[in-house]
Amino acid sequence: MRTQLIFLIFITLAFVRCQGSSRTEATGKQAIQDKSVADTIDFQKGYALMKQKCFICHLEKPDPAKRNQMIAPPMVRVQQHYKPAYPKRNDFVQAVMNYVKNPSEKTTLMPGAVKRFHLMPKLVYTDQELRLIAETLYQHDFQASPGQNQGMNRPLTLNQGKKWVLDAETMKNMNLIDQKINHFSSSQLSDYHQLGKEIFGMAKTVLLENGHQGQAYTELQSFFHNIEDNMHALMAAATVSEGQKQLTILKQKFKKFHQYFK
Repeated sequence: MRTQLIFLIFITLAFVRCQGSSRTEATGKQAIQDKSVADTIDFQKGYALMKQKCFICHLEKPDPAKRNQMIAPPMVRVQQHYKPAYPKRNDFVQAVMNYVKNPSEKTTLMPGAVKRFHLMPKLVYTDQELRLIAETLYQHDFQASPGQNQGMNRPLTLNQGKKWVLDAETMKNMNLIDQKINHFSSSQLSDYHQLGKEIFGMAKTVLLENGHQGQAYTELQSFFHNIEDNMHALMAAATVSEGQKQLTILKQKFKKFHQYFK
């Protein structure tokens, strides 16, 4: 009798623990589902704000049919410039918020866009609005958008069969970039990231120089447009092997510079 009583108590306790565990597991799953729903709601709010406040000037993605109507870079290009430099979500969001609050040539990651469209004006948005927009920009999958046309190469042309003439300061800076790329050697991933940042910084200096004008500058922009994805990939390389791959591509692409400029 006593044995049966002990067995009954054991079964009862096991059942209670099982039920408690099931409730805990169910609660955990519900919390995950609720978080997912909350994230979706935040994304929807952020995307609605982006459409209302950003798409007035920025296209969502490149559209060749509207190229002459563009007054600011497409939003996908903003994402492509900021994510390699700020791969962590919080850093990305804060960087975008800081720039929108106080646009400047010193902090821009898009010198070609600044040269073409000038600095964006300071916008009076609340921090909550800016944060929602920046978070949405970070997580938005532009690849899923139909008609995405990112990464298009812009073919370079010669000046009636001759090379485009650039000023001495520009050529000096371009030669320094060339030397930095071709003389680089390291087995440390952090060094590849640093190289990408240094190359991009030097390219930024070149593109923001005031002496450029006309078709020669347009061709120079095209040259950098064709290597900027590789500079970003170098900054964000996940492995040394990927860094080496991007560096090899940059070396190959940079060889073309002296075919078009002098």
